[in-house]
Amino acid sequence: MELVILLLIRSFREANFFLYCQSLAELIPYFFANNNVNYARWLPIHYRDMVTLEQKHPQLAQEFQSGNFVVHKSSRQFSAMAIDQAHEQANAVIKADGVRSGVTEDPSALRRWMIAGPEVSHLVAQYEAACGTKEGTEHTSHHEETERAQRVFFENVGKLSQAMKDMGNPFQEESRDLLSLDTKDIAHHTAAELIGTHLEKGKVRFQEFMKGLEGEEESTFYEPIKKNRVDFFRQVPASVDSSKQKVLKEDCQLFSKLFISCQSRECDLKEFFRHENQSHPAALSDGGKLHTCQKSHLTTILESQVTTPEAEPDADTIIIDGAALVNSLPPRSSKTFEEYAMLDVLPTIQAYSTKYKRTDIVFDVYRPSSLKAETRSKQGRGVRRRVTGKGKIPSNWRNFLRENDNKAELFNFLADKIARLATPNVVIVTKEEDAVSNRTINLAGVAPCSHEEADTRIFVHARHATEAGSKVIMVKASDTDVVIIAVSVLQALQELGLQQLWVAFGQGQHLRWVPVHDLCCTLAEKSKGMLFFHAFTGCDVVSAFRGKGKKSAWQTWDVCDEASGVFSKLSQYPPVVDDEDLKTLEKFVVMMYDRSSTAEGVDDARLDMFARKQRPYEAIPPTRSALKQHVKRAAYQAGCIWSQSTVRQPETQTPANWGWTKKGDLWQIVWTELPPIAESCQQLTKCGCKSECCSRCKCYCFGLTCTALCSCRCEV
Repeated sequence: MELVILLLIRSFREANFFLYCQSLAELIPYFFANNNVNYARWLPIHYRDMVTLEQKHPQLAQEFQSGNFVVHKSSRQFSAMAIDQAHEQANAVIKADGVRSGVTEDPSALRRWMIAGPEVSHLVAQYEAACGTKEGTEHTSHHEETERAQRVFFENVGKLSQAMKDMGNPFQEESRDLLSLDTKDIAHHTAAELIGTHLEKGKVRFQEFMKGLEGEEESTFYEPIKKNRVDFFRQVPASVDSSKQKVLKEDCQLFSKLFISCQSRECDLKEFFRHENQSHPAALSDGGKLHTCQKSHLTTILESQVTTPEAEPDADTIIIDGAALVNSLPPRSSKTFEEYAMLDVLPTIQAYSTKYKRTDIVFDVYRPSSLKAETRSKQGRGVRRRVTGKGKIPSNWRNFLRENDNKAELFNFLADKIARLATPNVVIVTKEEDAVSNRTINLAGVAPCSHEEADTRIFVHARHATEAGSKVIMVKASDTDVVIIAVSVLQALQELGLQQLWVAFGQGQHLRWVPVHDLCCTLAEKSKGMLFFHAFTGCDVVSAFRGKGKKSAWQTWDVCDEASGVFSKLSQYPPVVDDEDLKTLEKFVVMMYDRSSTAEGVDDARLDMFARKQRPYEAIPPTRSALKQHVKRAAYQAGCIWSQSTVRQPETQTPANWGWTKKGDLWQIVWTELPPIAESCQQLTKCGCKSECCSRCKCYCFGLTCTALCSCRCEV
């Protein structure tokens, strides 16, 4: 667009009419594409007048083609200007005396003014020059040719050159990403696809607008111009549940149909409650998305089982969740990523060298086909910004860390800096699937590693440190998953020689140290089933039960001892879910929702709680079919992922067999195997017969009588 504007300016300077019309034709589509509706509406009128000038006014067209569409008011270089601009300057000369006031209200006066105004202005200018009120001699030099203007120009060039040396040349970017030159914000990859069609959309709308003007219909000109709603650097907000009201409305309609059908048909209510109202269960989802809970409540429950120290305990190795470290260290005075590494991150890591013999920093790996994609999408998407040493720190640090590509580049950048850090102790840091160290040591036990989450990869490093002779390990993280996994792997680490395992949980004043070795002794047999229990009651990739948090589930486990065996079994690899396990888990869920219920299965409990105890529909358990898929997802997370936390290259199974289905690059949840009740229950059928029913009537085909829901009204 800047090139088109330069061509337009050049056409004025050179008094080239053809170049002027060509520039207009290329410029106007940009106004349609960029939503400049006023220019988009009026410039086509001007363009149409110009291109039809030769047919309507041949003599005027000849003058224009001769270059007489601009005005040269002086002999200065580049002083040509548009005629309307010259008119404005002529008006300004006379307007100061008040002569022009009200002239536009009288048509005859306006015509006289348009003819005499420029000449009057010219005479006024000659009189002022003769009287000496203005300088009578003209200077042909340009105002930017003065010594001071040239000095300022060279100073600005020097500053720009120095800025490119300091921050990098914006025209020599390594990648072909679409980015803002000043902030270095990178547009989303979908914006690059839109760029190719952005101008084409403007051209199409320009052509449509011009066709409408050919009919000489005023209505076409005054019709609203549709905006092109494209913002290439727009941030995607966190996902919002907008379907809740819609689901509630559909549920009300469904139960209305059920009530009316029960009046004249023998409805099987047990069959009705075997199906979910929607394609996603109300007890496990928020409008088709994961229903989450407060995972930290489980950590609070576990802390109450042991005594936590008031001061930080001694340890010889510390393993840090890198993502949590970066989140806890926002830039203070740093301007670039290089300064952030040198002033904020590296001093923090160096401080650990005086207390620990070994420091491990473990970063997450971000893959496009991750099961956590939905959980991360709820946080929204930040502005993409390339991470380089001279790159500027974004003003909104939290928003920057919402983008997975930003974090991946930042973690790799910090890993390179940490690996060159001079410390008296050994420092190991992960970089994607590999690991690097500031000392020459054998890293075969930690790299290459196929774990995606730092929550599990931490314990690959814990095993490596234990095999290297560590007796007491401190894990610094702020995720409940780490505490639960630590409980499950402690026995394996103790067999290798580990004596104590601590988890530093929380931040700032809320930091506390959980003694995992004491916790396992207190939990006894429950420690073997903690993985599945945590996943089953809600984690990052498995939904939680609506209205039933970690506390309710823990209390139910205290009174349902038979669930311990199933929890322990499904916490081990490879997990196998059979019918007996599902029956036990059904009983556990029924007890969690209603301790006094005598129902053995969730389908019977749903009918009893909804019909007899008048519970809201979202406050009853999910169907057996939905619960089965939920159990499979929890078993996959606990038995396939978490249980192999100390294995560098764990054996994994495809999530397609464990409650997910893949669409494109993303895994989507399979909520239930049965269709919604409205699609499967024949008793809810209604016909659309106009008058009397016939052999094609839906109700007749299913052997049902018509109800008040039917259009034929045959039940009356």
